[in-house]
Amino acid sequence: MYLQINIKDRTERVAFAADLKGILRAAKIQTKDYKPEMRFGKKADIGIKAENISLKVLAQIVSQIERRGYDIKSTKGPESLSLSFSALSPQ
Repeated sequence: MYLQINIKDRTERVAFAADLKGILRAAKIQTKDYKPEMRFGKKADIGIKAENISLKVLAQIVSQIERRGYDIKSTKGPESLSLSFSALSPQ
C-alpha cells in the first residue's frame, strides 16, 4: 500500500513524519527513509518505508492522518506499506 499525505508546511511535514516513525518504532517495525518519486502530479520530499505492518498499527497511522485533517491519496500495491509526505505545489 502506498499513502501520500499532502502537508503544505515543511516543518509540519517533518514533525508528522517523526510522529509516524515513532508509532512504527513503538510497534518494533523497522523503517527506512527514502526519496520518493513523482506521484499524483506532485513530488514528495519525505518518504518512509516499512514492511509487515499489522492492521492495528495501520489503524493508528490512519487515525493520526485523519485527526490532523490531512488529505490522503492512496493506491494499492505490495503487502508492505510505504508512506510519502508531500507539499501541495502547483504543477
